[in-house]
Amino acid sequence: MDQNTDLGIELPPVDASVLQAANRQAAATSTTSVAPQHIQVKPGINELMPIAVGHLNRLVTPFEHPVVTTTSQATTSTKGKIVYVATADETPVTLYITPGDNQDIALSLTLIPKRIPAREIHLSLDQDSYKLLSKLQSSSNTSGKIGDQQQAYIAQIKSLFRDLGLQKTPPGFSLRDPSQGEQIQCLQDRVQIKTGQVLEGHDLLILVGVARNTGLKPLEFDERSCATTQDEVLAVAAWPKVVLGQNESTELYVAVRQAPDASSALRPSLLNGSQP
Repeated sequence: MDQNTDLGIELPPVDASVLQAANRQAAATSTTSVAPQHIQVKPGINELMPIAVGHLNRLVTPFEHPVVTTTSQATTSTKGKIVYVATADETPVTLYITPGDNQDIALSLTLIPKRIPAREIHLSLDQDSYKLLSKLQSSSNTSGKIGDQQQAYIAQIKSLFRDLGLQKTPPGFSLRDPSQGEQIQCLQDRVQIKTGQVLEGHDLLILVGVARNTGLKPLEFDERSCATTQDEVLAVAAWPKVVLGQNESTELYVAVRQAPDASSALRPSLLNGSQP
């Protein structure tokens, strides 16, 4: 078809102001790609920063496990070092971000929602604050590891005592008679203690005995009375009861740390002529 053919359609004229507005909108549309923003924040000083209303905004914090505290109606969530913030209106969002439960460092932020694209904001600290943060996180990691080790050790002792209560010999332990120096000692009146068994592990001894109420009245056996007699005592448990009537008895388990040299058996030398 000839491009100059008249189809009988009359196009209305377009006002120049409309074209200018369209051009401005097109230019704005072409520049809506917003690069991440980098802001250095200082604990104790409130920072104002714009975020997008109606979109998910991303705050990259310098903390390994950030915790957000706010009274705002905005939605917040954390994943690793990232804090996500979303708000449905233009009410400012004030929040504090701390490294875990430690309150020694707190970032104070006031987020101003605007009709802009979703934002990604990288938060950094000054040198002194980074040094303090590194010290706090290192201390937290060390205490956490020690706490985990202690919890694991306590769980191990409980498991050993549970096996003893079920009349089992725990794995890795051998059952033998106690020596003269392996006797349970408890500082409680009207209680008679007799040690009858020793379960020996690599670095742990469990003394098993019987505690009997020799008094005329019921008493509550105090397990702590057996833990103050020597520093090597790690744990004490009475089974199946701690309240003993007249002449009643209960089994007693005392975990004792074994000296390193005591857990090592002598090896005969091959130089004395006793070779196989």
